[in-house]
Amino acid sequence: MVPRAGEPHLTRAPRWVVGVLFSVLLAAFAAGIWGTILRPAAYEVRGTLAARPASNLILVNHDPVEGLGMGSMELMAIFGEPALLDAADVKPGDRVRLAVRREADRLVLLRIEKIG
Repeated sequence: MVPRAGEPHLTRAPRWVVGVLFSVLLAAFAAGIWGTILRPAAYEVRGTLAARPASNLILVNHDPVEGLGMGSMELMAIFGEPALLDAADVKPGDRVRLAVRREADRLVLLRIEKIG
């Protein structure tokens, strides 16, 4: 169809452009899903802070954590950034709620807060 004078001339994109665009979008979608599969799960832990033997280590007597296969009141060692632990201002005897992630052979602290 030939456009008349004054009408905009629309061209169709070649089929290969549509195919490339589809492939790029599909790859981006797959990469997003893959990132969520590779990231290990985080677990919520509630318990009582027992000690802080090092600037990056806390020991917690915790409630059951089924996701980690741990029963109630087992002593759990959790590694965390000293700045994160300092900011929470927790002391032995405080009830805490933590988010932890297993990395290799240890638990790493993601979040910590005091609870009532």
